[in-house]
Amino acid sequence: MTMKNLLLAIAITILYTALPTAQGFGLGGGNKTRRGAAAQPSSPLLEDALKSYPFVNDDKTKLSTNFNELARLYGDEEALQMAKIMPRVLRFDSNNFEPCLESWTEQFGLEKAQAMVKRNPGLLGVKPSQTEDADSSMYGSYLVAVLRPSPLSLAVWGVLLIALAGNKDFWVEGGFYNGGQ
Repeated sequence: MTMKNLLLAIAITILYTALPTAQGFGLGGGNKTRRGAAAQPSSPLLEDALKSYPFVNDDKTKLSTNFNELARLYGDEEALQMAKIMPRVLRFDSNNFEPCLESWTEQFGLEKAQAMVKRNPGLLGVKPSQTEDADSSMYGSYLVAVLRPSPLSLAVWGVLLIALAGNKDFWVEGGFYNGGQ
């Protein structure tokens, strides 16, 4: 694989991961505790979540059920932020949301477990059987939150990679590291 192809693959990967993250990191404040049986049957932010969902031809009932389960476990605002960061969370199996959160709560406590999932909503796709030793998931959630590109940083890196992809002299001379010369 040539350097140009490698850089193109990296640029496409960055673009693909940044598209659903344009709304930010999802680390905002709000309800930090899980809501129990007194929770509303439908979140007041459900319509906002469905409006931010970019995919078509999906079952709105399933999307609504999944969002309401997220809102029940994490809070309305937090669920909306997670859906904006990664809209695909509305397609995950909502039957796994509570067992996973319970497992992570046993390991880290409720607030830390909820914060971990808010930093990396992709963890909502994990099956409960895969949550037994979640230390790597906790550390990874920080990494995902820090490396999640904003649209501005994505544009800067994309332009830089495209500009350097065809610059043979840059790569021949050692790229960013040229041995201190």
